[in-house]
Amino acid sequence: MEQLALALWASVCGYQDIKRLRVSNWLILGGLLISFIYLYVNESSLTGATVNMAMTALFIGVCLSLPGYLLGRLGAADVKYLAALGLASDPLTVLYSLALGCLLCIALFILARLFKRSLEKSAMNEEVRLRRAPSKNKSFPFIFAMGAGLLAHLIINKII
Repeated sequence: MEQLALALWASVCGYQDIKRLRVSNWLILGGLLISFIYLYVNESSLTGATVNMAMTALFIGVCLSLPGYLLGRLGAADVKYLAALGLASDPLTVLYSLALGCLLCIALFILARLFKRSLEKSAMNEEVRLRRAPSKNKSFPFIFAMGAGLLAHLIINKII
């Protein structure tokens, strides 16, 4: 049941990231706070990991995302999302979510390159092009990709 709550939270974050190319601080910090309270009360994370493993996952999430934020490649929400995910899970879940999310990003970038010319040649009017133009601050919904990676990891983990 706890993993379902984690999957639902990640799905809502991903949906919001796709729709607005940003995720509300209330959603991410709320997830961080609930994860911390759950960890404190139950002495285990939402995925059943020990407190030490959850703290290690938090450390891994922040250490892997902070350089991207400092270089301007990731947003602050991405760092906070990985911190909340780390506190709610275990190191392997954070690593698999990040790895599968990166693979999804690579696949989507390759598909975008392949279909870019056909999209440019299509008869879309200027208004539709402007509406679909990516934000100048953030060009890809990375929280969506990490959320999809988390869902894939949770599904694979349940099957195997």
